[in-house]
Amino acid sequence: MGRVKSQFGSILSEWRSIRSTSQLDLALATGISQRHISFVESGRAQPSRELILKLAGGLDLPLRTRNDLLLAAGYAPVYREGPLDLAEMRPAREALDRILKHHEPYPAIVTNAAWNIVMKNQAASRIIAFCMKRNGRLQFATDFRLNFMRLMFGKDGLRPHILNWNETSSALMNRLRREGIANPKSPSAELFRELRKSEVAPGDRDFTRDEPLDPVLPLELLVDSTHLRLFTMFTTFGTSQDIALQELRIDMSFPADEPTRHFLTIAAENGNSKGPQDVATK
Repeated sequence: MGRVKSQFGSILSEWRSIRSTSQLDLALATGISQRHISFVESGRAQPSRELILKLAGGLDLPLRTRNDLLLAAGYAPVYREGPLDLAEMRPAREALDRILKHHEPYPAIVTNAAWNIVMKNQAASRIIAFCMKRNGRLQFATDFRLNFMRLMFGKDGLRPHILNWNETSSALMNRLRREGIANPKSPSAELFRELRKSEVAPGDRDFTRDEPLDPVLPLELLVDSTHLRLFTMFTTFGTSQDIALQELRIDMSFPADEPTRHFLTIAAENGNSKGPQDVATK
């Protein structure tokens, strides 16, 4: 039991450090005495399931990490991780369908924690199809799911079509960096390390700090000889009790000028009327 307690204490201590939270801070946030927190962290006391969940809530930990803490202390996980095609996930899946369809003729995608595209609407499919051939997309896929970040940064992906590459790459890398700081074991942290080693932008760019940006940074794309300007909004499930749902991001792009709106509208009228496409649901 000592080994298990030590593992739990190590994870808890690591996350306190990541959150820049002292034992006293955590005690004040949870109503648990600092002495008791010290005891369970050092392995001198065995934490209960309720105590673990309370500490995890005080640190605002992701659901996946809360399960890790429970397992480290010898308890069964509380939060499940189900694929979107399960019957009980139908309400969430239908909500995503409605969002993607309603956002037409503007692009929208759904990505998971690893930035793999699990769903996209027809507008997003058209943009990708305009920029690259179908067989060229496989190099940016994992388990047949396109990876958004690798697609954006790939020399044979969308990168050659991005006119404001320096600004866009900085914004994306800084997003990965911030998520990596919040969770050093996250896929975002891994992607940051991977992409930083690649030729992400001309010259020696510094992605270790945020750069001052305009209130809204548009993504400028050259698509079919047309200069498109899009700005993006991210949406997440705010009260999810499922790991997979909590980690999903809904990325909705909007036209930043009239030529972009016109191009997307005409492209939709000339395209097909099918619903959101799933690259994969598992």
